[in-house]
Amino acid sequence: MDIADDGSEQDTIDVVGSRIDTPASLVESPPDPQAPLPVDTLDLLDRVPDVRAVSTAGIGGTSFVSIRGGEPNFAQVLIDGVRVSNPSNTAGGGFDFAQLDPAIVADITVVPTSRSAIYGSDALSGVIAVQLLSPEPDETAIGGRIYGDTASGYGGMLRGSAGWGGGGLLLAAGASDSGDLTPGSSAERSQFLGRIEQAIGTVDLSAFALYGETDRIGFPESSGGPLFATNRALETRDTRFLATGASIAGSAAQPVRPRLTFGYYEDRVELDTPAIYPGVFAPVPALTSDTRFDRFETTFDVLFDVAPAFDLVLGAGYLTEEAMSEGTIDFGFLVPTGFDIARDQLSAFAEAEVRPFMGLTLSGAVRRDWFDGATPAETTFQASIEYSLSDSGITAFGGFAEGFHRPSLFALAFPLTANPDLRPERSKAYEAGLVWERSQTQLRAVLFRTDYTDLIDFDPELFTTVNRSEVRVQGVTASGQGAIGRAVEWYFSASHIDTASEVPLRGRPDLYGNAGLHWTPTAPLTLSVDASFNDDVLESSIPTGVIELDGHVALSLGARWEFSDALSLTVALRNALDGDWQDAVGFPAPGRTLRAAIGFDF
Repeated sequence: MDIADDGSEQDTIDVVGSRIDTPASLVESPPDPQAPLPVDTLDLLDRVPDVRAVSTAGIGGTSFVSIRGGEPNFAQVLIDGVRVSNPSNTAGGGFDFAQLDPAIVADITVVPTSRSAIYGSDALSGVIAVQLLSPEPDETAIGGRIYGDTASGYGGMLRGSAGWGGGGLLLAAGASDSGDLTPGSSAERSQFLGRIEQAIGTVDLSAFALYGETDRIGFPESSGGPLFATNRALETRDTRFLATGASIAGSAAQPVRPRLTFGYYEDRVELDTPAIYPGVFAPVPALTSDTRFDRFETTFDVLFDVAPAFDLVLGAGYLTEEAMSEGTIDFGFLVPTGFDIARDQLSAFAEAEVRPFMGLTLSGAVRRDWFDGATPAETTFQASIEYSLSDSGITAFGGFAEGFHRPSLFALAFPLTANPDLRPERSKAYEAGLVWERSQTQLRAVLFRTDYTDLIDFDPELFTTVNRSEVRVQGVTASGQGAIGRAVEWYFSASHIDTASEVPLRGRPDLYGNAGLHWTPTAPLTLSVDASFNDDVLESSIPTGVIELDGHVALSLGARWEFSDALSLTVALRNALDGDWQDAVGFPAPGRTLRAAIGFDF
């Protein structure tokens, strides 16, 4: 499945990072995300510039996704415009990408810098926007794929779509079983997607629903995994989520374009974690929890084409979210850990873009968020400049943005460690870069710095969460993608970051990136080489304490044969060098695995 081209016109308002135009700092996933037959969406994310995405505990664990060295819960995650972060979990928020089937993902776009002036809370380090499959206009099709691998993993996806004048309908369903991909760990996943779109006169209507279930078994995070865990009991984690959205918008041809959107997200997690016995660090008692989180959000905005060189967006929004949890911690006797907490938020925002002369674009945004209770309102700003050199293909850009992240519902409400006086975490981000585009090639280089303050941490002496940490992350990213004639597609990305922190941060290598080459020597056959890499990284577990894990290169080889327009065979040799590394302490990476998939489209 090829990633869809952006295709956004200059006056489109449904754009990540801005409601007016596509920012030059925006990055997309590289071509052909299905080439290495990804196990989960983490495989796709790990190939996006500025992003590092790994599992916290093998295939049965959750996800660690960092933009430019930021925490996973610092990124605003959107699925077709619906925010899906969950602030009721122990990680303080974020979205578990391990539960999202990559077969229904059409495109991933990232704005790798603060965007609270656009989205409010959660966009502290940036935005990850996932676009799901959509129906093709005036086309009716049935397609899908089935696959299996040498680790006894298998799965499949079936989709059907019907397009008509001005609209279309798509239905898709899939299921998978990881088999024995990682020792002592497994995951079963099922998903259903429905989408409908229709244009009526000058109004565009759309709606979608995504439902997913994931059942996972494995060693707990920080337990030391199959290599070091003393207690060999396994954790079970069952998740159910629903994301739905709808929008009514004026068409792009109108000088005044109103848009009304609705989004709902529900996430339920049932967790049974065995005790982690003491090692270098103190033990962790066994716990159980059954948590349900709900969020509803609606936004109304209007884009005004004030003048040929001036666009303005004004809008407002309302958000409400609630978390309910029942659980226990076993200290030799069971201690209840249930909580029930809800909060509301009202927002008003404005964005403007001015093009004073050809090639120069100035943009800015301001947002005001009001919260229930005694929480002070937040105002965030963002400003950027872009200049395109005539006929050179070069665009220079720079920007400043503020971000904030409200304390998670877990930090505010979990009975044993709650602190209702926590302040929002904050960021100030600066970036400057160059983009060169010519024909089928894009090259990009950017310098960045983000200062995080008031970060929330656990204080073992006070036995509560507190605001105390400050972190500065600065670095450089170089990336590119393109084609050589019609036969070769390529991409690469490399990020080097320098982190100044009061305490060592886990999971942040100084250097990480990826590269790939896809070659079509003859029309039916495509060969591919895909690699990801990182240098040494600090990690920790209860048995070992803080240790340094060796860096590595992960290499995948692939081949795709098109028997016809309707039938194809794809094979991928993952970890082709049979490398031995760990992304989490005690959890070995999957060994060399051969995967094969049959794709069909009628």
